[in-house]
Amino acid sequence: MSRLVKAIRDLSLRGKVTLTLAVVFTGSVAVLLLALVPILGEQRQRLVEQDRRFLTTLRRNYERDFIYDLLSENRESLAVHLRDLAGQEGVVWTRIEADELDLGATANVSTIRRLLGEEAGPYLGEPGVVLIVDDEGRAELVGGGGRPLLTGRRVRREAAPPDERARPDQDEFRETTWSGQRVLALDATLSAAEQPFGRLHVLYSLAPLQRSEALTRSLFYGGVTLTFGLVLLLLNPLLSRIVLTPVRRVHDAMSRAATGDLQVRLAVHSRDEVGTMAESFNRMVGELEASRREIEGYSQKLEAMVEARTAQLRESQASLLALKNHLSTVIANVETGVFSLDADGRIEAFNDRAGEIFGLSPSEAHGRTLEEAVGDPGTVRLVEVVAAVRDGEATRREAQVLCRLPQGRRTLSVVASALLGEGRRRAGTVVVCEDLTQILASQRLEAWKEAVERVIHEVKNPLTPVGLAADTLKTAWLRDRTRFGELFPSAIEMIQGAVRDLKALIGEFSRFSRLPAMRPERSDPNALVLDALSPYSQSSPRGLDVEVELAPDAPEVEVDADQLKRVLLNVINNALEAMGETGGTLRLRTSAEDGGVAIRVEDDGPGVEDVERIFEPHYTTKVKGTGLGLAIARQIVAEHGGRIHAESVPGRGTSVKIHLPAAPPSPPATIGAG
Repeated sequence: MSRLVKAIRDLSLRGKVTLTLAVVFTGSVAVLLLALVPILGEQRQRLVEQDRRFLTTLRRNYERDFIYDLLSENRESLAVHLRDLAGQEGVVWTRIEADELDLGATANVSTIRRLLGEEAGPYLGEPGVVLIVDDEGRAELVGGGGRPLLTGRRVRREAAPPDERARPDQDEFRETTWSGQRVLALDATLSAAEQPFGRLHVLYSLAPLQRSEALTRSLFYGGVTLTFGLVLLLLNPLLSRIVLTPVRRVHDAMSRAATGDLQVRLAVHSRDEVGTMAESFNRMVGELEASRREIEGYSQKLEAMVEARTAQLRESQASLLALKNHLSTVIANVETGVFSLDADGRIEAFNDRAGEIFGLSPSEAHGRTLEEAVGDPGTVRLVEVVAAVRDGEATRREAQVLCRLPQGRRTLSVVASALLGEGRRRAGTVVVCEDLTQILASQRLEAWKEAVERVIHEVKNPLTPVGLAADTLKTAWLRDRTRFGELFPSAIEMIQGAVRDLKALIGEFSRFSRLPAMRPERSDPNALVLDALSPYSQSSPRGLDVEVELAPDAPEVEVDADQLKRVLLNVINNALEAMGETGGTLRLRTSAEDGGVAIRVEDDGPGVEDVERIFEPHYTTKVKGTGLGLAIARQIVAEHGGRIHAESVPGRGTSVKIHLPAAPPSPPATIGAG
């Protein structure tokens, strides 16, 4: 339908006018046909009715003879009368049915030739030739005067079947097709004194009626077509003079104007639509000519401005190229891994340091997505941090991630930032990464040295009272044995207390210096929190309440459950000790956050002023304590690729947040054969 509409729209004006006339004329013809069809139908009905009356007359004329022949069982006379009926004009087949008699006859030349074939050819030129066929198919070709021409032939009878619905007391007419031609069939009962003697069947050709109808339609359609052609021939010159010629002038003038001839003008001969169009065209061309003169003046000025701007752009381009080359050289030689992604997320730049970190050459990384280049279960967290910026969830992400790379287990510092182009649209992503493994190892070594110095200092403290107690006992033993007995219990208690403190100090120091090897496994963080709270599930400390809020959508983590439980127990015990006898509420919450799970432990204690130092080895706010618990906790969390952070408001409590990355997706389960 759309193609037809486009074809009509693209027609010339003459074609559209002609098409309009054709549509109007076709509509008129359709209306005329609607009015003519009933008239033609009535005419045909009258002609058919005439044929019916003719057949009725034939039946009446031959009825008495047929009944007499049937009563006298005179087959020869019956055949004569049947031949006579078959020879009537328009009758193509006639048939008599009685109790022991069934004869058919036809004088139609085409029917005889079809039934007898070439044998009937020599006889069909004679007048009065009739073919008679009995019920067994025996045929006899009879000439004028009843002279036999061909006998002993067998043919296939082709009479139309009688109408089973015909009533025996009246004539039944119907139109049917017989041997490829349209006929009017008469089924009548031969009766006398209300007694039936047989049935008469007559097939009457409707070919003259069909020829009349065809002639009528041909004359009508021919007349209509001729009239339409004459109307087009007469209207075409008139339309050309009135409509097409002025439109052609406008078209020619517009073509000249389109090629730059703005001096062209149209003569206005009338005030009709064409005249108005000519006036509008003349006004438009005049305005265009004036505008062209102004544009020519502007263009001369613009040429000078463009030349100046072009020179500036060349200078800027040269500066940008030099800057780009300089930046490329800097990025290529910088000691920090740098790579960038284009708008489609494919690696566009990849310096040598990034290649060293990921064990991948820049040529291998170029043109691939980050997932294709370094995407494996050991770098899931790195891909998640970069994907958050690449997919538009954030403009900057900074994280410390733990990755399994070809060089082994590495801790990377990753900063991903969005590159914004014109209109602050995202043009790509730049990622800066650095291997912190050696730095963290150095920091742990420094912490170790500091811890050794602190332990040496802490060991000296309990040794001082031990020495004093020993000197006192020695002096009492030498000078006054009675005094020795009095001093001995308290001195021994002092020595034993100092030994206990030394054992506790050495135990904490041992745990800090030698953490057991990690055995990571997939775990539910909510179950880990409940496991850490199990010592307090039966009865919480007096005056303290415990509130737990676990997120149902918290993702699974891959951790050493024992070590993480140790971290949670340390943080929980610190919170409970901070609230002490004043009481308060201990709140534990989990939530899905930043591609992993966040575990928060909050208390209503007095808070800590220098909260950032609580993770340093041997820093403590307790009267008794080594200050190694939270340092060990931070080391365990870092080895799990997570981070621990504390916030505190003096007088209002402390909040410790532990963030752990989500476990990588589990590989799809495979079903073994059998």
